Amino acid sequence: MRGLLRSLGRPSSFSVRGSRRRRNSALSGVQLEALETRALLAAQIISSDAPVKTVAEGESVDVPVVYQTLDDQGNPAALQATRLNFNLHFDADLLSLVSVREIEQEDLVTTPATPRPESDPLVIGDDNDASTETALTASYVDTTGPAGWPNAPVSGGTVMYIARFTALAGFVETNINFSINESADLVGGSGTFEFQSNPVTLQSPAGPTVSVSDATPVTEGGDATFNVSLNAAASETITVTFSTEEGNGPSGALNNEDFTPLTNQTLTFAPGELSKTITVQTIDDFTIEGDETFGVILQSATGATIRGPRGSATILDDDAGLPALIISDAGTVPEGDNATFIVSLDQASAEIVTVDYETRDGNGPLGATNGSDFPTTNGTLTFNPGETQKAIIVSTIDDSFAEPDEVFGVELVAASQARISTALGEATISDNDSGLPELSIADAATVTEGGLSTFTVTLAEASTEVVTVSVSTSDGTGPTGATQGVDFVGLSNQTVTFAVGETQQTFTVTTIDDATAETTEAFVVTLSDANNASISVPQAVGIIQDNESSATGDVDGDDDFDANDSFLIHLVKLAGTNAQIDQSKGASPKTAAEIRTSIDALSTAGDVDGDSDFDANDSFLIHLVKLAGTNVQIDRSKGASALTAAEIRDRINALSPPAGQGQGDDAGGGAGQGRSSGGQGGNQAGVQAGDPDDDQNQLFGDSSEGASDNSSADANDYDDTSFDDAWGDYRGWLNAL
Repeated sequence: MRGLLRSLGRPSSFSVRGSRRRRNSALSGVQLEALETRALLAAQIISSDAPVKTVAEGESVDVPVVYQTLDDQGNPAALQATRLNFNLHFDADLLSLVSVREIEQEDLVTTPATPRPESDPLVIGDDNDASTETALTASYVDTTGPAGWPNAPVSGGTVMYIARFTALAGFVETNINFSINESADLVGGSGTFEFQSNPVTLQSPAGPTVSVSDATPVTEGGDATFNVSLNAAASETITVTFSTEEGNGPSGALNNEDFTPLTNQTLTFAPGELSKTITVQTIDDFTIEGDETFGVILQSATGATIRGPRGSATILDDDAGLPALIISDAGTVPEGDNATFIVSLDQASAEIVTVDYETRDGNGPLGATNGSDFPTTNGTLTFNPGETQKAIIVSTIDDSFAEPDEVFGVELVAASQARISTALGEATISDNDSGLPELSIADAATVTEGGLSTFTVTLAEASTEVVTVSVSTSDGTGPTGATQGVDFVGLSNQTVTFAVGETQQTFTVTTIDDATAETTEAFVVTLSDANNASISVPQAVGIIQDNESSATGDVDGDDDFDANDSFLIHLVKLAGTNAQIDQSKGASPKTAAEIRTSIDALSTAGDVDGDSDFDANDSFLIHLVKLAGTNVQIDRSKGASALTAAEIRDRINALSPPAGQGQGDDAGGGAGQGRSSGGQGGNQAGVQAGDPDDDQNQLFGDSSEGASDNSSADANDYDDTSFDDAWGDYRGWLNAL
């Protein structure tokens, strides 16, 4: 046993009873784990795979955390307790935690992923090392068997996790320590078991190390010099590979714009040499800019270890005293005319000044385009000494398309012996085709899915020229939007042509017959790029009607949206059970679960009171309308809805297409049949179709009256008393559910 412990290094011994960092925490008061009634294990040890590891500044090192439980003979044995909770301590000033991987998952409770300060209440154990201030905590609770933890102990111990650290600037040597975070009492409280650990020492490698220093700031155009040095002379040749790297962010210098990059270059130190230099040429431009930075990175070394891998250089700008170049806007020109941009120097120069320029497309829908509205134009302007003004002329293209005024630009992109102050000038091309005949497109008639949706494009008056226009489709919006490739075959810039004298053309969009029951859906067709005509009505809508189900609100599967559906919606939204649905579903072939799913799927389509959700108030209003409730009854029962009764009725009717005059009678019968099994069929005679505000359709009138009152009284005139009494009876019945 002593030999084994020596091979792991001298262990430290910890007992929670004597921990100087023990304090109240989230774990305080939790009953500690109990040991099984057997002899205490001879050793419980946390260590790593080696007592000493080598890592240089800037490099990374893996530290496996190994847990061993040994019996009296030094053999692997399960921990006879139900919890293991321990800490790894390190110095965050010298080490940065990069990652934790290969974490032992057996009975894992707390994952060692978040470094915590040692002062954190969750860090109870102490490593008695003042140089460490940060800890990782891991904990395990044995829930998988009575034999202790781990379930399958192995020779050499269990790897709990592997922590990867990077050595920070100034690193020479540091320790990683372990401590117990929660210990365990023996059965009956007769004592505690001790926890042993072996620290891991991380130290810089022996032998020479190489590092690179920052360069002295340099004015652009000069050379940045980096010193590369060894900490000690070597008796063998040492080589170091390096490259330059661009700076980060807005002040970062760029390859080939601010400095000449170097890639995979090699420095060679002869025996005895201690220092070398890297020289990087910076580039003198003529743009006023802030100071910029770039770097050199040492990538690999032979015969030495890289200790300081990066050096930085700052390039100082020198352009503040140069004359400034300014480009003006060209104003508005009719299409086909020239746009003239004036480029000026704010002061005459004694040197020859040059500046390059290029045309730029405009932005957004009002942006003119290279090749369509103006030719691509670029070149170089030259200012001789004393000259201060030059012109850039860009021709515009006269097309036959009616279009809004469009914008393009000319940009100054590079200058010599001057700085660019205003880089972009803009011009507006005014359209000259506004007197052309107008094109419009009309909505297509509703088509059943699988059919052809036909659109008509009309020219307001016959033209003496051939007229063309492009048509494209796009998806509809919202929950009733049709999708290209799913609900219809899309078109992209398909040309519609009008011969001389023609004023009307049609084209079709193929809809797709799928097997999905869905709502009626819409898609959009847009006219664009008219030639010899202007566009007055650019968009039209195509409507696709589903052929799998006739109604969005058909929740009972009988291919219509009637009072039985409204009753079931109301029942579900008032928390009716599946048994109550089965008793009240009438002739529906669906199970209660299927009906409930169909009702849940209504979602926003069922929001008839306009409060952005589908709730019991919506279900009541649907039920009221489907049972021929009047507008006055809707107004009295609509809760906080801001919609009028007519708007609520329209939303409910939108749940399904019109089903004809007989729908009310069918709906009443359906509702009566659906409720009869639940003992609620008595009012079905009062549910009749007709004017929604007719007195004969008073929803809660005496059933003995039936539909006998056919008077022509005011549609909103009814007996408040009978309504209130019946309403109370109805609410009582709902509450009984």
